[in-house]
This record gives sequence, structure tokens and C-alpha cells, in this order.
Amino acid sequence: MTEKRTSLLLSKRFSLALICFAGCALCYALRSNLSFAIVCMVKEGSPTVDDNGTTKKGCGAAHGTTEQQRQQPINESDMAISRFRRQTNRSALIGHHDADVEQSLPVPLGPGEFDWSKQVRGQVLGAFFFGYLTSQMLGGLLAARVGAKSVILCSMLTASLLSLFSPGAARMHVSLFILIRALLGFSQGVMFPAMHCLWSNWAPPLERGLLTGVSYAGAQIGNVLVMPLSGVLCRHGFDGGWPSIFYLLGIAGLCWCLLWALTVANTPQRHSSIGVEERQFIMESLGQRKDSEESVIRRPSRPIPIGAIVRSKAVWAILIGHFAGDWGAYMMALGLPSFLNDVLGMQMTSMGFASAIPYVAYFAVINLGGHLSDSLMQRQLLSTLNCRRLAMALALGGQAFFLLLISFCPCGYDKLVITLLTLSIGISGFQYSGFVINYLDIAPELAGLLLGLGNTLSCLAGFLGPILMGWLTPTGSKTEWLTVFGITELILVLGALAFAVLASADVQPWAKRKQTDDDEEEVISGETKTDQNRTDQDQMIINNSRKLSEQLLLLEDGTDQQQNAKDKI
Repeated sequence: MTEKRTSLLLSKRFSLALICFAGCALCYALRSNLSFAIVCMVKEGSPTVDDNGTTKKGCGAAHGTTEQQRQQPINESDMAISRFRRQTNRSALIGHHDADVEQSLPVPLGPGEFDWSKQVRGQVLGAFFFGYLTSQMLGGLLAARVGAKSVILCSMLTASLLSLFSPGAARMHVSLFILIRALLGFSQGVMFPAMHCLWSNWAPPLERGLLTGVSYAGAQIGNVLVMPLSGVLCRHGFDGGWPSIFYLLGIAGLCWCLLWALTVANTPQRHSSIGVEERQFIMESLGQRKDSEESVIRRPSRPIPIGAIVRSKAVWAILIGHFAGDWGAYMMALGLPSFLNDVLGMQMTSMGFASAIPYVAYFAVINLGGHLSDSLMQRQLLSTLNCRRLAMALALGGQAFFLLLISFCPCGYDKLVITLLTLSIGISGFQYSGFVINYLDIAPELAGLLLGLGNTLSCLAGFLGPILMGWLTPTGSKTEWLTVFGITELILVLGALAFAVLASADVQPWAKRKQTDDDEEEVISGETKTDQNRTDQDQMIINNSRKLSEQLLLLEDGTDQQQNAKDKI
């Protein structure tokens, strides 16, 4: 196997990873652009956190918080709007962290077009997740039936078109815009389960960490890039500024769809320009025969072993680890700006792009973790299972450890807190070498379906996390935030322990395809068809030879009879 390994960097499978990287970046950019564009869309008038000219003390309510701020509810839309206002304004906020008082000045970004209340803004921002939640398992099922390429293409094509329609829908009626966002979530919900199905046919076991890591790391780059892009387009874009955000990303998505349609194939067998050695290497590493291009897609339908999946310890290990990892991710994504402002008294504009540094580290660790796990397995230093356990211990345990250290940081140590937050979020990227790849380890054919199930359950973290955070931080004091971090640490540690005890790296018995007589007759295998054709040809030659022999014998008999007749005469 090792002797037949082909170069990775110039291979078609690595090219596929880069295309998936760009696709994931666009997917997340199309998803999160509204969180920033909405600042330019809504009219001024409704006060938001730190945008009403009030003063706020450093280290939150521990040093005193205004009564107006205590009584003002905090929701996701307000946090997103407040965060973006601070990030896009160039000179509005002036802070001095060595003092206890920090002045906040009004930050107008323009008149806006829509007079949406807080409730409406919350509905607009939350509509995506309602659609996203409902289509996760559908993505895995469709990819197994019709092929991952078509599912991903339809997902991105639909999302891109919906992005182009979004400005017009928002101007027609807010309800239509909410529907567009829900449909966007539904279309994107199928993408990542389908991508897992794609990699089950393309990624050799010893390269899964690197290939999937490169692919999914694009999501973090999409989040990081959409922030400054939205700020520039809001101020200087065409058609009023904010619509250009949707138009530009929609056009970029359509261009990616064209690239995807022309260069990607469901399997190595179907790829038109892949080398023979690379195709053979991938197929042998996955234990496949040299099937025809239709064989992997046109398999006979098989019943989903729901009972076996529910009873499987390996599945529960992944689901628990998945939920814990996403809980930490959601709490950091939604809580980080508020924590820095409430507890440390730091304004985002005084930090520049410091809030994006943790996610740059996250991107780097995702790729580093994939490479390290593959190297450890290739050198036989660790088994596949122990690599997955180590990755989850580093991701979840490491994140919990750095969050714990933050609780001991006093006010004034802003740089230290930023460093610890960067390490906490960055090290969690190792989870992509843990539970994410483990779906492919235990059930390659059902990986997309199981990932859809895991994403569906982990969406609960996205719903419950902000609610819990709002309940526990009514004044934004350091004590309240430490409670939030403590609960997050507990969930992370329990997730790492559950994965270490229950996880498996072997293909589960219920995930293996049983070759019955009926299945063997229905499976369309190029090798089987070739053998059958050869058998038919051989049989035809044998029959023709027999007929020729019989004719020769008859001819010889006729010649002998004629000779005997001549002799008698």
C-alpha cells in the first residue's frame, strides 16, 4: 500500500479538498453576511448595547453598570448589531483601559431602509436555523441515492440565487425576507452531510484528517473574511451599500458552482482526468474493486439500521463529542464580543481585528491536526482510535483548560485574556481530527446520514446556548460570565471523557453491506460485467469451434464416402 502511494499535493483528491475549502468559505459567508449587513439595513432609533451614548465601567457590573443597561434585554440581534457597529466604525470609540471609565459615543452608520423592531430582527436572524435544522439528515440520504456532487451543487446554486434575491425580498416585505432566509438554511443544511459522503469515496483512511481538515477549514475563513468585506460594502457598495454584500457573494457562489460542475466527480472512477495510479491507490485503500463508474452510485437501496445505530456505543460517543464541541463553539462565537466588552471593558474598534485572531488560529489548528493525525497513523505511532481520542482530548479538554485560566485573570490583563481566548478557540480545531473524521471511520457508507443526525442534535446547542447565556449574564458581571464558562468547561470535559470511553475506529457490523444473492444480482459492477462479457465471448468462441469441428468431421466423412465409392467402381 505504501509503495503505491501517489503524491498528494498534485493529486485530484487534494484539488478536490481546495475546491471544497472555497465552497465551505462561501457557504459560511452566505450564512453569516446578514449578521453584519443588518446593521446597514435597519434605521437608527432603537438603542443597542453601547450605542446609546451611555457610559460603562470596565469589568462589567463588578464595577457598576447603569440601571438602563441592567434593564435592557440582550438578544442575538442586538449583540450582532452592536458588534458590527464597533467593528466597522473607524473613529467613534475612544477607550483607555488603565482607567475605570470608558466613554462610548454614538456610532451612526447611515439612515437605513427598514424600521424593524428587536423582535423582527431576531426573527430575521434566527430564520436561517429553522431551515438548517430540518434538512440535515436529508443531505446524507440524497447523497447516498443520487451522488454527493449533485446535492452539493444544488445546495450552493440555491443558496447563491437566494442571496441574489434577498435585497429585493427585504424591500418587498420582511416576511418574504424571513422566508428567503429559512430557505437558505434549508438549502445549506444538506451540504456538509453530502460532503462527508463525497469524502467517503475519495479520502484514503490515512489521509482523511488532512483532506477533510482542509475542506472544512474554509468555513472559518469565510467567517473571518465576511466581516471586513461587509464593512467596506456597507459604506461604499452600490445600490445603497448593503445589497452589494448579497449580490457579490451570490455571484461568487455561482462562479464556484460552475467550477464544481466542471471539475468534480462523485468518485475517482467517474473522474475524467484522474491518473490511473491515483485511482487505483484510492480504491485499494478503501477496499474497493475496480468497479465501473456507475457502480458506487447505482447501488441497491438498503434499509437503514435505525435500531443498531441507536444502540451503538460508537455512535453515541460521536454524538456526545459533537454536541460538546458545538456547545463550546457556539458559546464562544456568541459570547466572545459580549464578554470582552462586559468584563474587560474592551471595545472592538480599539482591538482592531483582535476578535478574529482566535478563528485564524482555529483555521490553522484544523489543518495542523489533520496532518498530525495522519502522520501518527502512517508511522504507526498511534492507532486510529487513539489518534481520535487524543484529538478530542486536546480539542475539548484544552479548550476547557484555557477557559479555566481566564477565570483567574484580573482586570487590566487584556492581552493575556485575548491570548488565552485565542488558545482556547484555536485548540478546539483538533476536533476535526476527532469526531468529525470518526463518522467516516465507523460507517463510511452512512457517514453523511450520521453527520446529519449529529448536526441536527448539535443545533440544540445553538438554541440553548444563547438562552442560557442570557439568563446567566443579566448584568454582564465577571462572576456571571465565570458561571457561563464553568458550565461550558463541564460540558467539554464530559464530552471528552464520553468519547474516550465509548469511541471506536472500526467499521461497525451494522454499517457493512451484506452481500445477499439478490444484492449480487442487482449490483452493477463494471468488473462483473466485464467478466460476464468475457465469459460470453469465450462461450461463443467455444460454440463456434464446436460447430466448425462438426462441419470438418462431416466434410471428412463425405470425402471418405466419395473415395470409397470410387474404389468400388
